[in-house]
Amino acid sequence: MSPAPLHVPSEFCRNAGSTDDLRDDEASVNSGAWLLDHMCEHLGVPDLGELEVLDFGCGVRFAQTIVNRALAIKRYVGVDVYRDMIDFLVANVGDPRLEFLHLDAHNDRYNPTGRPLAVVADALPIERNRFDLICLFSVFTHLAPHDYGAMLRVLRRFVRPTGRLFFTLFINEKTEGGHGLMDTFGRALVASSDSGVKAAIASRARSAERPGPPDFLDLDPRQPLLFAVYSRRHALELIEGTGWEVLSVSDPGIHLQHHIVCAPS
Repeated sequence: MSPAPLHVPSEFCRNAGSTDDLRDDEASVNSGAWLLDHMCEHLGVPDLGELEVLDFGCGVRFAQTIVNRALAIKRYVGVDVYRDMIDFLVANVGDPRLEFLHLDAHNDRYNPTGRPLAVVADALPIERNRFDLICLFSVFTHLAPHDYGAMLRVLRRFVRPTGRLFFTLFINEKTEGGHGLMDTFGRALVASSDSGVKAAIASRARSAERPGPPDFLDLDPRQPLLFAVYSRRHALELIEGTGWEVLSVSDPGIHLQHHIVCAPS
């Protein structure tokens, strides 16, 4: 007998793009399936059936997709700072391949009272060097530069020598497909009537001393770290010395922003 479909209350749907449409179970599962397929294409595998996956900042979408679509996966560990959501998943997901852990890590936006990431990561009840794939969707999109490098160094502990890291981020550039943050934000900014927001963003952009986009912009001054935006150069520069080697940098798609694949170096 197939397990009952997992219905997720709307308050736990905090994935990027969680509009009213994506708060609908079927729409959320459709987008989750698209993302998992897209990630498998980048990894050169047909599915996740042979892989052990660590999903850092997991949200609910992948768990719901795996359960409701009965997708192949060897092992899935979802980690998140949102305790109530993790408690809900622990109580409502009975699939033995899936497990969920709360991480009381500091994030200026989502968990400002949390403890340093490196400290709490050491206490996670998972074995190091255990995962074939570590993925982070809409996590680096809310990290300040000092946390960007810290996150990469922590994650390096949990990957197998042949494993891969897949993460999304906001890169400060327009894209051919028009799906990037700067594409959509630029269109919205043109249409905005909020002169204060326009002036604040323009002032930050002009503050860059070198040609091209600034290394980092916290793009919306009213909502700190809602849009943590990096220049391509600085996004790659911050990976250096963290134990990872960049394999690819890809443009945004319909359900995700720029994404980077790394291997342990």
